[in-house]
Amino acid sequence: MYKIGIVGCDNSHAITFGRMFNDPSHKFHVDGFKVTHVYDLDKALAKKVAEKVEIENIVNSLDEMINEIDIVFIEFRDGKLHLEYARPFIEAEIPVFVDKPLAASSSDAEELVNLARKKKIPFTSFSVLRFSNDVLAFKDAEIIRLGVNGPGDPDSIYSGLIFYGIHVAEIINVLTGISLRKTFSVRKGKTVSALIWNKDAPIVDLRISNEYPYTFSLEVFTRDKVEYRKISDIDECYYKGLLKIKEMLDTGRWPIRDEDLVFPVKLINAIEKSYRTGSIVEI
Repeated sequence: MYKIGIVGCDNSHAITFGRMFNDPSHKFHVDGFKVTHVYDLDKALAKKVAEKVEIENIVNSLDEMINEIDIVFIEFRDGKLHLEYARPFIEAEIPVFVDKPLAASSSDAEELVNLARKKKIPFTSFSVLRFSNDVLAFKDAEIIRLGVNGPGDPDSIYSGLIFYGIHVAEIINVLTGISLRKTFSVRKGKTVSALIWNKDAPIVDLRISNEYPYTFSLEVFTRDKVEYRKISDIDECYYKGLLKIKEMLDTGRWPIRDEDLVFPVKLINAIEKSYRTGSIVEI
């Protein structure tokens, strides 16, 4: 039985993941885990999550859980907090899952990955949408042009576009790897549109907005056909993501390559820089 500590409770995933672990009757229950400890800067918020998930221990400091758990889930919404709160667990050689985004900046993302590699611990971070069947259906397609649409707020209090835009960036990473090198983006109100390209990669059209109905969707252009698909299996994606974490702990192998952990953060940072400067930006 792997014992989990949750750090950060402002993210709905603290409850979503916690229930999938601690409630055997949950439709997508993941066996072999139990959330045993929880911490948040806001003690009332930690108490709320503990009650909803039935977590036994609300701690007042990270030190209180470090020697009591087998893996930590960093669940703060704001990626700029992730390096600070993951570092003590990495230094203590505790396996770490950082919920999306890995970090708010590419420098923090790279430091997290490098620290985890240095300590040789199981480590990962992801948007669960990278495991969607609607995305993976095009994994081996010879894509000429790719459109990816999703919600997000460039003015989010959680470090801007990256808080929700990371979902779209990770979908792009799944389908194009780290092959994209340049982006030019524009922003109007709460809507961001970006072209992303490289001579040996598909042309990617990214659209992020909170000014129209919440949806994630793909437009995939190949030589044979054009397909439009809404991502419709999000609940199953949570389950797949947690199984990846279990496999990581069982085997010690990282489920996502170092460069694929960092690239989506670099992409969103470059898109933000492009619409702020009005220039083409290298990723």
